[in-house]
Amino acid sequence: MTDNPEAVDLFGDPWGEARGRGGRKRHRRLPQVAEKIGVMRATGATVEDVAAALGLSGPTLRKYYFRELSEGAQIARRVLVEAMWKKAIAGNVSAAKFIRDEFPKGDAEAFVNASRPAQTAAAPLATPTGKKEAAQLAAQTAGQGTDWGDDLLAPTIQ
Repeated sequence: MTDNPEAVDLFGDPWGEARGRGGRKRHRRLPQVAEKIGVMRATGATVEDVAAALGLSGPTLRKYYFRELSEGAQIARRVLVEAMWKKAIAGNVSAAKFIRDEFPKGDAEAFVNASRPAQTAAAPLATPTGKKEAAQLAAQTAGQGTDWGDDLLAPTIQ
């Protein structure tokens, strides 16, 4: 033992108070980063590509954003459809066409039918026939009767 009044450790180095917590600060999960990860995964980026683009390590990415890494494409698609739905309701025609094309991919028909009030069965409305349709119909049915006299007359539009 030494008679040194200063405190030392087992190696003889001076003992000092801890300077505080060293190293990097803990990562905080942010919704903006989660959305970006979902979009990147939806476009086909690998985990390594996403980690390099965001400046995170692979383990940190897997620890905090495991849901976005595994279901990124589905999450991004849901967000896109929801945004397009809002635009379609506001009157955007392109968004309405996009939504119309997306409906067959899910069970949208059941959703739409469930949200509408029950309707009584009504007689179907006759579709109006224009000049071209009347002439084409007359050409298709020409000669099917026994008398050709009426078929040679100009068609009448009702």
